[in-house]
Amino acid sequence: MASPQDELLKVYEQLCNSYRSIDDFRAKLLGFLPLATGTGVFLLVTDQAKIKFIQPLFRPIGAFGFIVTLGLFFYELYGIKKCTYLIRAGIELENDLRIKDGQFTKRPPGVALLINEPLAAGVIYPAVLAAWTFLLLAFPQIQDAAQVQPQDTAPLKFRDAAQWWAIRVFLVGFAVSFFYNLWLIKGDIRNAIDRLKKWLRSFAKASEKQGD
Repeated sequence: MASPQDELLKVYEQLCNSYRSIDDFRAKLLGFLPLATGTGVFLLVTDQAKIKFIQPLFRPIGAFGFIVTLGLFFYELYGIKKCTYLIRAGIELENDLRIKDGQFTKRPPGVALLINEPLAAGVIYPAVLAAWTFLLLAFPQIQDAAQVQPQDTAPLKFRDAAQWWAIRVFLVGFAVSFFYNLWLIKGDIRNAIDRLKKWLRSFAKASEKQGD
């Protein structure tokens, strides 16, 4: 019969495997998504010979890309939350198993606390959403362009509006990710503030002793 220590080790191994698989999938998706999106959009808008024939399809293609990316963004937010809980569970298991230098206990905080995987996702996904928004709105359909006078200014007006909408989409997506990241690392922020207070108190005491 397995001892409680062995059972904990099995649970710990499963937790490490789960965390690693989720983290690897998220990393691959973060690398593949902007590359595929950038290549696809570039090929669509730079082929002048085919652009007139493809232009009626830009709106449905942009809408499809936006919806799929939005779904992946939601999945990423859930994956971030799941990894956060796995890290907390891993720290508890490492304490129970008395593992001093475990990957969860010794996991380094983000650079300046804020620069971490969630922040990277908060830049990449909104940028991809902004790209699909631009494709969705920048190229007028035939019936849309006919309503804008004069005709030669129609594409420019649509692209100016598309740029502003793309910027708004990026800023909203980044803001959501940024504040979600702050909520996730609030414990690290409190710990950093406590360490800073202790250092300031120690510095003040040392200064008083030197003054005496």
